[in-house]
Amino acid sequence: MTYIFINFIISIFVFFFGMILMTKSIILDREKFFQKPLKIIKKHPSLGVLLGLIVTMFTQSSSATSVLVVSFVNGNILGLYEATAIIMGANIGTTFTSQLVSFNIYTYIPYIIFCSILIYYLKLGSLFEKISKFFIGLCLLFMGMHLMCYSLLPLKNLMAFSDLLKSVAQSPNKGILIGALTTAIIQSSSTSIAMLQSLSVTGFVNISQAIPIIIGQNIGTCVTTLFSSIVTNIDGKRTAFIHILLNILGTLTIYPFINTLATVSIKLSPDNVVRQIAHAHTLFNIFFVILFFPFIKPIVSLSKKIIK
Repeated sequence: MTYIFINFIISIFVFFFGMILMTKSIILDREKFFQKPLKIIKKHPSLGVLLGLIVTMFTQSSSATSVLVVSFVNGNILGLYEATAIIMGANIGTTFTSQLVSFNIYTYIPYIIFCSILIYYLKLGSLFEKISKFFIGLCLLFMGMHLMCYSLLPLKNLMAFSDLLKSVAQSPNKGILIGALTTAIIQSSSTSIAMLQSLSVTGFVNISQAIPIIIGQNIGTCVTTLFSSIVTNIDGKRTAFIHILLNILGTLTIYPFINTLATVSIKLSPDNVVRQIAHAHTLFNIFFVILFFPFIKPIVSLSKKIIK
């Protein structure tokens, strides 16, 4: 059991390091990136969704985007309406990593790493240096995923673990709780989704078991925003409340349609459970934004009534 745990922790570190390297290769000052389009967003709030999506797609952290939004609201740079739109976009942007790791490029990893290192040491300029770092990070991301799969294989012999995952299909509430707790602990929905995809590769998890866990992960990712709001003003706390409320409402809305979401995901990728999980994650968040975007004003009003 210790051997499994150590290997699993190493695989998570490799995955995390890949994410960090990819993020740092893209020079994106989030504060400056946000500040420039803020005036446009105030006139056209729907563009806030697009901004949240783009920033989160590049930084690979919806939590970081949400925390930054809380800080902007706290500094009176951003209003609650615009902040809510950006948070919605961040929920879609975080699905980028799960879609990325669903592609099978393991055969090409040695060649990509070799070419990237070669480009890096040839000193062809800062742009090529960033590109090489990005692809090295991408390869580490896939290697971490691959290591996760192999580290989890011995768990097939543990009946307790197998029974727990089987019970998720019968009781989705357990899956939601597992997803929420896992993401709250590791503070990264991208990593917890990757862990879930690794379990699917080893045959532990099918799409029906995965979807409740995915839904729970969306709730777990709110913990970072909640903690960051403790030291903010009243509007900062309202922003954190809106983030939590939106993800809980999303969970309650999709809950009756878990089987439908599973069916659609299977139809999109019949023979690939990893991609099915990525599709379910993406579809859930897109559906959530389409459904709740028209109700931003009532949600903001509710936050003002509750958080005083």
